[in-house]
This record gives sequence, structure tokens and C-alpha cells, in this order.
Amino acid sequence: MTRKIILFITACTLAVSLFANNIQLENVNLNGQNTTSKFSLVGFDVNWENSWRLANNELNWDAAWIFVKYRKKGASGWQHATLNNTGHTPGSGAAITSSPDGKGAFIFRSAPGTGNVNFPGNQLRWNYGVDGVLDSDSVEVNVYATEMVYVTAGGFWLGSNGTEMAHFRRGDKDTTYWVGSENQINIGTSNTTLFASTGAQGGTLGTISAAYPKGVNAFYIMKYEVSEGQYVDFLNNLDATRAANRNIGGFTGTQPNLISAQPERAANGASLEDVMAFLDWSALRPMTEFEYEKASRGTNISPIPNEYVWGNTTITASSGVLDAGLINETVTTGNTNYANSIQRPLRCGVFATNSSSRVSSGGTYFGVMEMSGNVWEPVMTAGNAAGRTFTGLHGDGNLANDGTSDMVNGTEVTSGWGYRGGGYNEGPNNLATSARFFASRGAFIANNNRIAANGIRGVRTAQ
Repeated sequence: MTRKIILFITACTLAVSLFANNIQLENVNLNGQNTTSKFSLVGFDVNWENSWRLANNELNWDAAWIFVKYRKKGASGWQHATLNNTGHTPGSGAAITSSPDGKGAFIFRSAPGTGNVNFPGNQLRWNYGVDGVLDSDSVEVNVYATEMVYVTAGGFWLGSNGTEMAHFRRGDKDTTYWVGSENQINIGTSNTTLFASTGAQGGTLGTISAAYPKGVNAFYIMKYEVSEGQYVDFLNNLDATRAANRNIGGFTGTQPNLISAQPERAANGASLEDVMAFLDWSALRPMTEFEYEKASRGTNISPIPNEYVWGNTTITASSGVLDAGLINETVTTGNTNYANSIQRPLRCGVFATNSSSRVSSGGTYFGVMEMSGNVWEPVMTAGNAAGRTFTGLHGDGNLANDGTSDMVNGTEVTSGWGYRGGGYNEGPNNLATSARFFASRGAFIANNNRIAANGIRGVRTAQ
């Protein structure tokens, strides 16, 4: 990643970060400075592979979440740039929607279609005056992008009528539970209440407030697990102290020039502090247990007992790694990485091709990759009181001085976390969509404890 000093009055090329699986930012520039309203336009081209926008009753698309970091000349730390809510210009074939808090923007297809996309000539309006930057200030700017998937609004089923460890169920009998709104959910033994079977670290349910994200409202979820390349970009954008505290190891070089030998591989070994810091810095948030099942199973889809995220109970372990560690790493057989068949995480999106099906790619109903296997998915648990305090607050792009998240409202609580989906070293039972073996894991481990098969994935409420 290169960086250049930028004078606003002599707009030069911005630094670029390639921040996802096969997504590319090119021709980044700064133009259209308005000294009256204190904004400038961040221009860029963006392209990525295997994109889609569906036009049916389950309207769904993929997108890129784009955000900007800046640093004044002579300053030691990077800050998160504030984007305007309007005034953005999408490139040909694209649409742009910015987040209400100004922390980033989504860019996606403006019309139905499938295949690779290339959106040239996009512009985001950066309100540099709001960020305390003067008209004549010299700054460095980094632009980041990561692929996301839009999960449509609508009700869905928790549980599968199966035998998964600690699975969600209806209160009066062991069957599926319908989530039809974001309203408070009561726990009990009637036909209108939620309950869960016991086992492992599934925790104990209590009243789930209306503020806890249920997944009925639309949200975006990262298409892939966070890669080593993404995590290195994160570390290199921090100061030395924060980066040292967040370094999960395995990288070469020195900060801010750390390098991953396998940047496309899913990052593993992240502690809960690492997860929250990365999501806060990216202006994303953790997903909840409910959102995990919704993103996996789909809207109003009847579950199959003990199903995996690709919608059936057939599972094939990956084997025969080709081009190991490279951008085109693939396997000769399998649709998920589990049971130590490979003994490490694989490349993000390794099973997806232009011709793969949902089953052969290991994808969810909405097209999210590796939600079963590879590395565990961090979630805010419904299995204890701490997790249930989570209200869906997004990161603000900034971290505390020690590199931890500076977010409040439940996301810092050590016992509020859990994991779903299983990892590369787990047996098939823990990979099932409704399996909650470690759903309340944060109650049993330290917040800074790094565990080999744990990964990172974030979401953002669609607003």
C-alpha cells in the first residue's frame, strides 16, 4: 500500500487499500474542492468478481462498503473521514447509498445482473470541514473497500426441528420458532415464547429486548470472513502502540509496513478484543445470533432438520489444495473446510466460482461464503444477559489509545460474545446452521484470549 501527501489545492492521487477478496480500487483521485461548504470529492473506480443483483421476491444483491481514513501532515494518528449523506456520484451501472452517520457508503449494481462488475468514475463527497481539516491543510488519505451482501427484510425461522447442540426452539415443544418482528421476545414454555435446548456453552436465555437486532430488519453482512490482507491493512493504519496490541501474529515486516504471505487466507486466531477493534475501526458491528441464522437460512424458508448453511445435510470435507497460499488457491473436492482435513483456514471464497451452485460453493441462501467451517463466526449472544444488552450500535471508526474498541452499549462486555458456524478443526455437528455449541463462549474465556480457529466477520444495519 502506498501513501502520498495531498494538498487540497493541488489534488493528487490518494492511497488505495485493496480490502477484500478480489476487489480492486483504481484511479483514486481528489477533486471538486468547495471551500465554501468545506467538502471535496473522493473519486475512484472499483471492480470485483462474482457480483449479482436479483430481481425477484427475494431481491438481494452484493455491494462494496467503502470508507476513508485521513491523517494531517505531521500527525501521528489516522482519523475516520465523514461523508455527506447526499451529493455522491455513482459510476456507470452503479448506485451509491451512504450511511446516515457518514462513516461510509455502499456501492452496488443499479439494475439486475450477474457476473464481474467494473464501476468507473465514482465520487464520494467528503465533508473535510466537519473533520476539522482546513482548506490548505496537507493530508494523507487511505480508501478501503470490502464486499458485503444485502440481507432482505422479513421474518424467518430459528432452529431446524433437528438435534443441534443448544438449538433455539419454541417454548412448548422442540420445534422451530418464528421471528416476525424486531419486538421484544419473551422466554418461556408456551407456544408463543422462545426457548433453547441445553448443552455445551449455549448459555441461558432471558428476555430479548426490542433493541437487540433480530435480523427481521434488513442488514448488510460481509460476504467473506476477514482475510489476512484485510487485517494487515487494519494494523498498518494504526499507530505502533495500537497495532502491537492488536497484532494476531504470523506477519512479516514492521508496522506500518506489515505483510501477510497469504493475504487471501481467512485471518484466524483473533481474540474478542481483536474482533471488536477491527469492526469498530471499519465502522461495522458484530452480528447477533439471530442475524447469523437469518443470513444463513433466508427469509420465510422452511428449515431442514440439522441443515448446514447451504440448505441441506450433505457435507464434504475439502481436500487436495492447489496453488496453496496464492490468490487462486482452490481445492479438488469439498464444499467446506472442517474436521482438520486441511488443518488451517483456506482462502476466503475458495469454493465459489462463476459456475458453482449454492451447495458446491458452501454459500448461504443470500450468497454469504464460509458461514459454516473455515473459521468460527463471532456473534453477540442471546445466551446471557451481557450479550442481550447489545443494541446494534455501529463502530465510529476510531479506537481507544490501547487499540481496543471505544464503543459502549454492550459491545465491550467480555461475556457478551459467542461463536457460530464451526471452524476448520471442528466436527460436522458444530457446523450446522442452528448449532449453538459455543454460542455463549465469551462467558468462559478472557476477552483478549486468542484461539486458533476464531475469525472475524461484521455487519451493518441497512438504513
